[in-house]
Order: sequence, then structure tokens, then C-alpha cells
Amino acid sequence: MPPLSRRQFWAGATAAAVAPTLAPAFTGAAAVPAAAASPVPGFARPPAGARPKIRYWWPCGEITAETVDAELKAIADRGFGAVEIQCFFTSDPKRYGWGSPVLTERLEQAVAAGRAYGVRVDLTVGPAWPLLTPGLTPDSPESAQELVYGRTVLAGGESYDGPVPAGPAPAAGVTRQTLVAVQAFRCAGPADAKPTVLEKDTLVDLTGAVRDGSVSFTAPADGTWLLLGFWQRGTGQIPVVRQSVSAEPAYIVDHFSAAGTRSATDYTDAHVLTPRLRSLLRANGGDVFEDSLELDSAQHWTWGLLTRFEQLCGYSLRPLLPVVFIDRIHRQYTPVGPDDAPDFEFTDGIGARVREDYYRTLTDLYLSEHVEPLKQWAHGLGLRLRAQPYGTTTDVATVGAALDVNETESLGLAPGYADEPFRWISAGSVHLSGQRVYSLEGCATLDEAYAQTWPQMLAHFNTAFAHGVNQIVFHGYSSAERVGETGWPGWSPFTSQGGNGFSEAWGPRQPTWADTDKITDWTARVQHVLRQGRPSVDLVVYRHSYGHDVRVPEGAAGYTYDYAGPDQLAGTTVAGGRLAPDGPGYRALVLDRPPTLPVATARLLLAHARSGLPIVVVGALPDRVPGAHRAGRQDAELARLLQVLVRQPSVRRVYGQDGLAAVLKELGVTPAADAAGLAAVRRTVPSGELYHLHNPTDRTVTADVSLAGTGRPYELDAWTGTIAPLGRYRAGSGRVSVPLSLSPGASTIIALAGRHAPHAVATTGGEVVVGDSGALRLRATAAGTYTVTLDDGTRRRVVVPVVAAAAQPGGWTLSVDDWHRGTDGRLAITRHDLELGALRPWSELPGLADVSGVGTYRTTFHLTGADGAWLDLGRVTDTVEVTVNGTVLPAPDQVTRHLDLADQVREGTNTLTVRVATPLRNRLRVTEGFPAQTAKTRQEYGLLGPVRITPYREVPIAG
Repeated sequence: MPPLSRRQFWAGATAAAVAPTLAPAFTGAAAVPAAAASPVPGFARPPAGARPKIRYWWPCGEITAETVDAELKAIADRGFGAVEIQCFFTSDPKRYGWGSPVLTERLEQAVAAGRAYGVRVDLTVGPAWPLLTPGLTPDSPESAQELVYGRTVLAGGESYDGPVPAGPAPAAGVTRQTLVAVQAFRCAGPADAKPTVLEKDTLVDLTGAVRDGSVSFTAPADGTWLLLGFWQRGTGQIPVVRQSVSAEPAYIVDHFSAAGTRSATDYTDAHVLTPRLRSLLRANGGDVFEDSLELDSAQHWTWGLLTRFEQLCGYSLRPLLPVVFIDRIHRQYTPVGPDDAPDFEFTDGIGARVREDYYRTLTDLYLSEHVEPLKQWAHGLGLRLRAQPYGTTTDVATVGAALDVNETESLGLAPGYADEPFRWISAGSVHLSGQRVYSLEGCATLDEAYAQTWPQMLAHFNTAFAHGVNQIVFHGYSSAERVGETGWPGWSPFTSQGGNGFSEAWGPRQPTWADTDKITDWTARVQHVLRQGRPSVDLVVYRHSYGHDVRVPEGAAGYTYDYAGPDQLAGTTVAGGRLAPDGPGYRALVLDRPPTLPVATARLLLAHARSGLPIVVVGALPDRVPGAHRAGRQDAELARLLQVLVRQPSVRRVYGQDGLAAVLKELGVTPAADAAGLAAVRRTVPSGELYHLHNPTDRTVTADVSLAGTGRPYELDAWTGTIAPLGRYRAGSGRVSVPLSLSPGASTIIALAGRHAPHAVATTGGEVVVGDSGALRLRATAAGTYTVTLDDGTRRRVVVPVVAAAAQPGGWTLSVDDWHRGTDGRLAITRHDLELGALRPWSELPGLADVSGVGTYRTTFHLTGADGAWLDLGRVTDTVEVTVNGTVLPAPDQVTRHLDLADQVREGTNTLTVRVATPLRNRLRVTEGFPAQTAKTRQEYGLLGPVRITPYREVPIAG
């Protein structure tokens, strides 16, 4: 039959998931036979919903219908399952911006085209981030609000008669403000200290004495006094992308009031969501997406905050207003925490408790007035709410648990990717709330556009997968054309920075685009695996914070762990010594020096300990509850409960993290994956266990990895879709030990499922593989006599005949398709042909210094006395495709570039072709209009090697 098109291939994915046919990849490592039950049904061709998403940047409606159709087809053909359309920059906001008829028409066309091509379309909740409503002014009651203060210092006995002290100058356009309170306090120290210490009991409330904006006050004779005026006003924050809206002005909405949220959804209902678009969205499905909370405010506030605070916290915030302010000279864009240096403090030290209650109130308001209304609105459209629940000072985990889909990101971590734990603080809420998907906005970076390589991106993905993520949103695909503007490489949303200086612009403009289906296929298979069954996590680390601060459990190296706070733990149960046994099944809880602990949570932990849950207390016990309500009584009750807790048989205490691992093992809690430094994630399915193992180090890790489980081990190759049983392993005591060797940045998937078959437990050399018939074979790269020990204790002597020596091919020819801007402004390709005595970067080859594109390398090599061979390509930038003797090999691992040539090689002369596609930086360094790229150093492109071919023999292990 003729080969399937890419869309036809994926269209059959759901049916294939029921009864996959997994053709064997190579003769030496048999894939699961078609008649056998697969450890992961549908692995080779995952269902459409497992495919990755990609952010799709539009110049709003300034895009033709033909472009929309062509680009959605291109996205579908490269294996993406959904696009997230972002309206971003237009030269004519009134004609093309959010709410314009043209943009709505294009959205209708996009959703219809997506349905035709099998691609879901996600819409952003508004035209920019943070969320805005066209037509709002800074003074509109639905606009974002802030609290500011003004201060006047008075000496003892000094009188003041004048305007209420005013706050700092407002943002442009803010003309109205509402007086919240006027208060006077005696200072307990210098009035200009940071923090300024106030005597709480000296409060004089002057709010009712204000007349026509003025107040009169005579300070008592003793000490220095502060007269404070507190004002509510609009923040005046404009969107990051103000050129995306069809009406001016447009300001950020109040994210803590239902009115602010409703103003945005009402506008979208009235101006964007036509009956046809609603019908299309409901038929196609997808998400409504809200980006991170980049709220710029002096101090977050909203109408009715004082009332909600008192209802929630049990006391009035009004007399305590000074202590909520932290460094309010500057604007708040990044989160602050209750323990950050405040502007004011009271002599009794209650400030941190009050701030905790203030951030608790903000969290409650954000949930009830923003998240819940948005979720209901999305559900009314037949969509889910996907959002990034961070960026301001709220309880991120609690917010995340309320979403349909929780999303984190990897912004700004290129070219290296640090494992910053705050990015994964929502994993616990995802696992404990039963959410099926944990999403990542991947690939965004600063100043690395047109230079990112896929191994770098895959390192991002693998790190995220190791922390529970199972959906990648690639960031992103830029529409190539804007109406009236052409020219390769095309429009991108950050052209003011010299050509997309903020994030990558993938698509046909990139030479690597033709290989992107290799990446999306791999991603889809991994995501499909990581959505199977339920998460199985070793530890849960207690964390309750309103910022991004995270204490890493350093003494728990090798254990998998989640973070969870009081809201996530509430309602959990323990059975069989496991917390949330029907969910992540944590085998121990770590209480790692939390500064606070609610009484209700302490009672819950005590109940869990009495039910047999191992709990390890690291360092000092928390000495207070969060918040200020009845603090003394609650602190005493907390102390009592903790003393009872630490006496429970399942509870241990250690006074440094270096003792954590030993105590966990004493409690019988060992890592599910004893993985020799590998990052592991585990999913438990009815048939067994699934492990994703990733090497985050800069060295190759070779070790026998011990995995909890009892089934036969299989290795799942996410690059090719094949599933191969392992020929050598050890099983016993509820664990299976498998030999693994992972290169830096590489990953693999191991499944434990079904009954054991005859296998080897040891060999004096070589690799034991399972042949097509299920018989064991020894694969070796050197001649000799080997001893293989089988699982029944018998030993087999295996003689491997002469094997050809490893070799490095030489005498390469190189043809380069040089991508550049032609005289007509569009893409032009020029061919360069070279003869290479040795492999060198293009930047060192004549005529290729500033060339980007596609290079094709050709050479020959000779083999005698071999059944197959390993090919190691060495260094390559960037994506590769390998052809041997005219046959294109299955997708190679784009990280290791290590391939099994298997039965594609033959005795005598063999031909080898390696196609390499590069990023665009080098070409854009010399392309007009890309000044940001001109200053960048050249990248080393091409096949750099050393290329090495290592022949092997395969010999049956006699039974």
C-alpha cells in the first residue's frame, strides 16, 4: 500500500491505541510481537490528545485566510496536536486587533481548519497578558487596583492640619483615588528606619475626621509619630502587548474581583465569540489559556478586600494596614513573601502573621473571583481552563489545584537548563487533585532565538518530565506573513529586538522544520506513557508558602518527591502506610523545617502517623501557626500536637538533611528507582510499572538500575516507537534490576509488565538481547569466549568469532543547501559542494562561515565479519537523518546520535549519508534587519564527529 501521509498516520492513532502493531525494529532486539499484549497500548502511534501543543503567534487579524490554512496544515504535518493562538502586535489595532471582525473571522477559519487537519485550537482568555478589557480606563472600577500610602512625620506635640498624606505619583492616566484609612502611630525607633517599627496600641484612627480631603491631628507629647494616609486607586498597568486590542485605551483588569473578570469575558462574548465560532470551538474542543500573573502593583488590592479578609481570617485588617507593605517604593512585578523586609513592623512582631493572612485573602479572592468564573465560562464554551498560576504572591499550589490544566514554564533558562525547584511546586497539587495533565510552556528563552538546538530543548523537556509534566507546549510558531509585509525569514512577534529575541520562531522558515516530526513523535510517545495509570511518588515534602521559595530535600537524593501544603493534604487518607493510596501513593512525608504549621494540618499528620504513615521531621519543629487570629491559643495547641506527633512509632527526627536518607531506609522507605543519579518518574498501571529515566548529568551513567515492581522489563524507544524485552536482568524481593547506559541528556522508558521469560542474569561481556523468535542472543563487539548465566542458574559458554575493528570513515563529500534571503525578499537556496578530508564546522570551511541550511554528508565504509554495527555520529548541530545503502533509518535519538545499523549493513562496501539541518543564527548575522544576531558569535554547524562505526557479532545462547 502507498505510504501514509502524516495526517493519515495520526488520524489512525486512536484506533491503533487499542490494538497496536509494533513491527520489529532490528533483528537483534525484537520488538513486542503483534500478537502480544503491549505494556503501553498505543505507544507506537499515540492518540491525538497525547501530541504536543505549540504556541501560534499571530499579528492578530493581520493575516490572510490562505496563510492560516497553510500554516495549520504545516503544523499538523509536523505532528502537533493543538495550537495556542496568541494575538500579538498589529500595525492597525482598530482594524485587526482583539474584537475586530477581521480577527474573529480569522479565528473561525483557524478552528475550522484545525478540525479539518486534526489540530485542536486553544484561545487565550484575552488579547494579551495580564488579562485586559478593551475600553477600560485606569479609573474604571473593573481595572486592577492597588493600595498606596503617604506619610508625614510629626514630633511629639506637633500639629498637622492639611491634606491627607498622599502616596507616590500614580501611573499615567490614573486620576481618581479612594481614601481607605487615615491613621497615626507612635514610632518605637527612627521614623526613617527600614522597617519603621510602630507601637500598635498607640493607633489613632482619623478616617472619620477627614473633611474635604484634609485632616487635623496633634501628636501626643511623647515620642515621634507617623501620620499615614492609605489610598486605593487603579494601577494603570497597560498590557505587555498593547498593540493587540481593537479599542483604546485598554488596561489590566482587577484579578481579585468578579467584576474585573466579568468585564473581560463579557467583552469577548460580545465582540469575539460569534455563534459560528462558539459552535466550532465546542466541536473541536481545546483550552482557554491564561498566561502567568505579571501584575504590576504597588500593593495588590481590590474592592471589598477588607470585608473578605475579616470573613476569612476572623479579625479586621484595617488597624494593621501598615504591615502589609513590602518595599512599596518600587512596583510589584515579582512575588514577595511574608518574611521579606517590610516597610513597617509592630513592636509585637505580628507583621509576618498579618501578611500571611493578607496573601491568604488574595489567594481566596483570586480563586473565587477570577479562576472559578473563568473556568465556568470556559466550560460553557465546551473548553477547559489552562493557566499558569504564578507570578504574584498567592498560594500557587492551591490555585493550581483549582484549574482544569495546570501549567508551568521554563523561561529564561537557556542555553543551560537549571533544575529550579520552584517550577515544579504545582506537581503535588496536580497529583493530589487528580488532574490528568501537567503542562509546560517550553522553549522560551532570552537572546537565544534562531540559535536554539533540539538537544537543548529536549533537555528542557526531559527535566520537566522527570518532575511530573506530561504536556509540552512548544514556544512557538510565528506566522510567517503579516498583511503587506513579506521577506524571509518572516514576521515574528518580537521584531523590535532584531528578530524574535525572546523566544524561538519555528516553522518552515527553519531548516530543522522538516525534522520536527521526529521531535513531536518522540514527545507524543513520552507524554502518552506519562499519562498512563496513576503517578507513583516516593515522598511528599510539606511546603506552605505564598511565594516561589522552596527548600530542596537535599538528603533525599534518589527519591522522587512532590510538594504539598495544607490545602492539598486536607482530606487525604492513609492505607497500607501510603498517603493518598489511590493517587500518588506517597510512602513518607517530610516535614523539613517549615516555619509554620496550621493546627488542622498538625491534627491530620498525627492521624496519618497513627495510621502508619512514615513521617520524618527535619530540624526544628515549627513554633507557630500561620496567621494572626487567636495566635497564642493556636500556637500552644500546635506545640502540644507536635509533641504527640514525634512520639509516634512511624515518626523520626533528624537534625540535618544529611541524615534524611538513612532514616527513610530505617523506616523501610527506599527509592522506587535506585537509579545511580538518574532522574526518575514512575507511573503505576494495572499491568505493572512504567519508569521514565533521564540522565541530567554531564557524564554517561552506566549502572544496574533497581526498580520497584515484579514484571518482565521492556525498553520503550520513544524515537522509533518500538518496545523490546530486555534479555538480561535480575528479579526478586519485589524489584527488578536492569542494566542501563545513558549518555548526558539522554532518557529511556522501562516498563515492568507480564510474566518473566527465560533471561540472563549476568554475562562476562557483551549484551544479551532477545531475538525475533524470543531466543536469547549475545551481541559482542570483540571476539572471544563469554559466559552467560541464566535465570535458572545454568551457565552457557558462547564463542564469538572474529569481529571487524571499529573504524572512522574518511573522505566525505558535503553538499550544503544555503538558506538565505533572495533578491525578491523570499527564501532562496544556493548549493555549495565540497570535498572534505576531515570533518570541520561550517564556520571553518570556505564559503560557509555565515551559512545556515541543510548539509548532506556522504562517505563509504567497508565491513567484513559482522552481523551489524553501531554508528556514533559524535557532535552534530542540529537535527540528523541517516541513510545506509539507500535505506533511510528510523528516527535517530537526537540527543545521543547513536544508532544500530543492524541488518542495513552488508559485507563489503557500504554507503553512509547523513543529512544535517542547522539553526539560522549564522545566516541572520549577515542578514539585514537582524542587529541582535550580528553581535552573536557564530555557532559550529554540521557533522563534527568523530563518526565511529563499531561492528558487532550476534551469536545464539544455546539452550
